[in-house]
Amino acid sequence: MKRIRLLILLGMVAVALPLGLLQGVARATGSSGSGSSVSINQYADYDFAGTNLDVGLIVSCTGGSGAVDVTVTQSPPETPYPVGVGSGPQIVVCDGRSRSVAVTIVGFGFDAGKAIATATLTAPSGDVTATRQILIRVV
Repeated sequence: MKRIRLLILLGMVAVALPLGLLQGVARATGSSGSGSSVSINQYADYDFAGTNLDVGLIVSCTGGSGAVDVTVTQSPPETPYPVGVGSGPQIVVCDGRSRSVAVTIVGFGFDAGKAIATATLTAPSGDVTATRQILIRVV
């Protein structure tokens, strides 16, 4: 079972690594005319032996409720492991207002330093994805 989870996580890394080339501000893309947006805060905090990260987002959508899923990957030299990776979901309120959303990422191998975060918002008003280089801080 642990090997299957590791293979799934490594597969996610293989998909997410090309997105790591997109640095700087969050880049959001979605369906044309979409009423949805998501942006990723510049900083994330880790609080339990490098396995849990707290990532902040700003989300806006309409139509009731939606969900956001965030994946974070980290490569050496920031992590002593071949790769640090994790993900986490969160339900969001879609009422047309910009809302702060916190997502707890559960994974392994994270340490202080640069990482790549990808947030995907699925909402009635349209799906949108943002990718950003973030800085993980120890708290």
